[in-house]
Amino acid sequence: MPASTYAVQSLERAASLLRSFSAAEPELSIGELARRSRLPRSTVHRLVVNLVRLGFLARDSRSERYRLGLLLAELGTIALSRMGLREKAMPIMERLAEETGEVVCLAVLERNRSVYVAVVEGRHGLRLRATVGSVAPLHASATGTVLLAYMPEAEVRGIAAETGLPKLTAITISHIEPLLERLAEIRGRGFSIDVGESEEGLTGLAAPVRSPTGAVEAALVIAGPGARVLADNARRWAPVVVAAANEVSAALAERTP
Repeated sequence: MPASTYAVQSLERAASLLRSFSAAEPELSIGELARRSRLPRSTVHRLVVNLVRLGFLARDSRSERYRLGLLLAELGTIALSRMGLREKAMPIMERLAEETGEVVCLAVLERNRSVYVAVVEGRHGLRLRATVGSVAPLHASATGTVLLAYMPEAEVRGIAAETGLPKLTAITISHIEPLLERLAEIRGRGFSIDVGESEEGLTGLAAPVRSPTGAVEAALVIAGPGARVLADNARRWAPVVVAAANEVSAALAERTP
């Protein structure tokens, strides 16, 4: 039956409130939640009281602002553990970070976004805003374009129509046809490069991680200044990142059924 048959408005509204939080804004007031969710303040207050009671939100008694509850972190850890992806990838990511010196991230597709499920800091000491649970735009990041590149074109067009392909920097691709051309190039060479398309001054080089069925399950990326990440026109690190992603894919194939 269509998913809309089982839609529960209160659950959808509660989910909207939880999605209002971000790494940049981890605490929000009732008014801010109402504006972001476009719900009446009274409705937001009622939902927030119940989300706090259930452990999905926590309230700071001094500022009277709300933040995500630890229950969500616990549930997220369980979800990642069930996937097995993070555990399989982490040793390989640590070796990649040591070899390249750059920050290494692992991302999966979630609700039309690239979501980081594992992050390893590099020895160069670059500090990114990327943390476990943070997101990157699909159309403008190295991880996102890798995840898009292996989707059917109709699905890519649907995501583009829904997200609108916002222009984040001066060089962000914000139209569907150029984006489709870029995705074809990524499939042809086996990796993606983001040179300041999602964030000025930041370069990412990502490769696909495949499930045992061959479907792209995640994207593995190194991120840092372009001069380092794209050393020797990317010939230095692209094969290394691709090999690491293939190693993660092989590790996933060893999952116990």
